[in-house]
Amino acid sequence: MTYVRSQGFRSIWVKLIVFVVMVGIPVVSFFFVNQYRGTGYKGWRYLDTLGDPSFALDRQYHVPIWYAVLAIYGMATYVLWYTNGLVHSIGPLMVSSVKLLVALMWFPVFFYWEDIEATFTLSAVLWVVNGITMVFYAGMFQMSGMMLIPEQIWLSYITVWTYFLWDYDGDDST
Repeated sequence: MTYVRSQGFRSIWVKLIVFVVMVGIPVVSFFFVNQYRGTGYKGWRYLDTLGDPSFALDRQYHVPIWYAVLAIYGMATYVLWYTNGLVHSIGPLMVSSVKLLVALMWFPVFFYWEDIEATFTLSAVLWVVNGITMVFYAGMFQMSGMMLIPEQIWLSYITVWTYFLWDYDGDDST
């Protein structure tokens, strides 16, 4: 009986560690990106020179919302893995990996290369890939797909926001 209890105890710790990693990686990576703000990083100065559309949220809300949607995304990924196991979750996790790569490309394109048109394109691609991820997650476990709805709403806002930034502050030569 002690052996069974010991296995169960280890299993709980493994699941807890996997949960912390799946939730923590997106949130921590965004935390490090946000740390550039106080260092005079040119991308943050660039953001401050852009005019916001009239419907735009105050920029102080962007970071907490990103943290929240990334944490929910990590939880949805964990729930998918926990309910279906790694072997059965490979397809949705591969689509999710594409989503993470596109999301990671968004930040340097916007903040470092200061290319609003490419940022809008990446935002639209991220919106589509997140929708595909929602479908894959919901096909495996409906709750996981539903957990990505707040992120889809946020990405809709970001896509429209970057379109208006591109429209207002893009190439003035035309």
